[in-house]
Amino acid sequence: MNLYDVLKKPLVSEKAEMLRANNVYTFEVDNRANKKLIRDAVQTIFDVRPIKVNIAHIQSKKKRSRYTYGLTPRRKKAYVFLKSEDKIPLFEGV
Repeated sequence: MNLYDVLKKPLVSEKAEMLRANNVYTFEVDNRANKKLIRDAVQTIFDVRPIKVNIAHIQSKKKRSRYTYGLTPRRKKAYVFLKSEDKIPLFEGV
């Protein structure tokens, strides 16, 4: 898997903004990615050194559209912890 395909998009929510005050960044990642791949991708793309990576699996939910039922897609979130002097400039303007 290519390192640039591991990170899908940054997540910007209230919880992510509160965590960012503690230098924790949140990303939606590929379902096949593990902690080592995520750490290498963040280090390569943003040129920062992650301390720790936590992963959360978001299970699919049942949704209804009129008379039919379906499922939302499964997702995987990664919480990337950085040192206090490291910053990711992608999040600075948000």
